[in-house]
Amino acid sequence: MTLADHLQQGVLALSQGNVTAAENHFRAAVDIDPDNANAHNNLGFALAQQQQWQPALIHLRSALSLDPDSSMAHCNIGQVLIATGDTNTGMTHIETAVQKNPENAIAWDALARFRVLAADFTTAEYAAQRAIGIAPEESSFYVRLGITQAAQRRFKDALSQYQKALELNPSNSEAWAQAGITSFMMNNIGDAKEALQRALALNSSDTNARRHLALATLTQGDKGAAIEHFQIILGQTPDDQSAILELAVLYISEYLDSEARDLLNRLTEASKQSPRCRYYHGLLLRREGFTEESVEVLNALAQEDNDYAIRAARLTETVH
Repeated sequence: MTLADHLQQGVLALSQGNVTAAENHFRAAVDIDPDNANAHNNLGFALAQQQQWQPALIHLRSALSLDPDSSMAHCNIGQVLIATGDTNTGMTHIETAVQKNPENAIAWDALARFRVLAADFTTAEYAAQRAIGIAPEESSFYVRLGITQAAQRRFKDALSQYQKALELNPSNSEAWAQAGITSFMMNNIGDAKEALQRALALNSSDTNARRHLALATLTQGDKGAAIEHFQIILGQTPDDQSAILELAVLYISEYLDSEARDLLNRLTEASKQSPRCRYYHGLLLRREGFTEESVEVLNALAQEDNDYAIRAARLTETVH
């Protein structure tokens, strides 16, 4: 196969979700022409998709060395750098990507995604709109725009964007998930559950969608269903701190104290310091008969300025 053949087949493999095959084709392309910036960029991207960050950086840096004006190489290396903790340098590369090629919709979408994480919602929304202006047929770009609007509590605007995404691609699981999450934020529990169930039917490993479905079912008083959903999440991601605490709280509410204690012991030290965790730890100590330890934990919490401090103060009053 020629260089062009390997590049073409690699791109095709990526579109089909076969990252390993794509990597093999791009490696072959690099072997044929070690000075081909596109081959290095594509190989770096394929490696990044497998979270092979350092090898990805090697090839993406080679791509930029060979072609400093490559918008996609700047975009790809920016995302890898952010993923590995170098956020400032990564953002500089993504901003350079849209400067080098203002018609690079993927780069605008990446800029929108990371500006949301930085709580720069105005820039994020602008970037998402630019991506849509370039590629109005891309369903995922409308999801990104909706996320930027939901982050600004413009929930109706966000739902409108998710609807556009679903009109373009009814199988866009992220659009269903975000529509469900936004409906939940609007307290439209029925709509939220329906959308989140659709999302999970398309992608059962979406823990964020399942978390919000658990919370929605809990809002309706169905603790059993909520417990099942959090158990599934922990089966998929055993170290999910939020799910561990949520399930522990549910167990406490059902007087499953031993199961709750096992879960609280799985929390990291940082998670154990949250006011919510300390409150339920104090409550559980009280139930387990460790009254002095319970009072100590709850009294310390009661001195703080948060919702759980008030609850802790009330609970300690009933102990004395």
